[in-house]
Amino acid sequence: MRRREMAETKKKIDKTLDADNAMLLKHLLDMELRRLREDNGIDIVLFIGVDGRTFASNIPNVLSAPQFRLLNLIKGNLPYICGQLYAENLKFSIQQYKHSTVIITGVGDNAFLASLIAKEVDLTNVQGLVKSLLRSSTVLRHVFELRPLTAGAMQGYDPEVVDELKKLSRLLFVEKFEDTRGFKRNQELLADFKKKIGSVVGVGNVEEVVTLTFNELGTNFAYMTNEQWMAFLKMAIDQHIRKLRGDLVADECANTWIPELERKLKSFV
Repeated sequence: MRRREMAETKKKIDKTLDADNAMLLKHLLDMELRRLREDNGIDIVLFIGVDGRTFASNIPNVLSAPQFRLLNLIKGNLPYICGQLYAENLKFSIQQYKHSTVIITGVGDNAFLASLIAKEVDLTNVQGLVKSLLRSSTVLRHVFELRPLTAGAMQGYDPEVVDELKKLSRLLFVEKFEDTRGFKRNQELLADFKKKIGSVVGVGNVEEVVTLTFNELGTNFAYMTNEQWMAFLKMAIDQHIRKLRGDLVADECANTWIPELERKLKSFV
């Protein structure tokens, strides 16, 4: 029954990740710009401060001639654009050139989003694009201001903004979970357990014991909590080491390893 409940709980977990350090924050900004550019057919997206600093961007690896000219045009006009946002608090602007279009969207009071399209855009049919840009501006502001990706922090947003922030959090989990402190902690604990178990049951039996125990718990090492690690160790000792090596060895392992694990788990807090 316990294994079934733990397996069902694991299935219900909505795996998301908050941007709790500078590296993850930058990756979150990059993901939103990538999604914005790819989903809306935009050639280049720049997230820039009113002081002219580029915080994040999404630019093709190889630029066509029109894209290159447009990027240079915006770089040349950057002081003027920054001045507009700083002095006049510009919120939204569409600038159409002979063979290109630039859409400026304010991101709070100190930054803006520049979307570069290397072709003329039908201004009578841009409602969908404008809606996407305004949504992304709100998303970028939320991330840039270091607000958490929680329900409380997202209260008051339009449903589309909330949905986009949740998608980014899930994508961040997929792409950067292995860089998190929790994953590295679990990786270290697993290596330590394998070494301990191997010293008792032999190297040839380690993977079998570990795999069977994880299967019985209905999870794997990456998502383990402190309580699950304690359950893992007790289960490995009682159901596998005891069977392979007898009560004397199993009791010695329990008396030694369980207090060690308790101390180690406290040290990770």
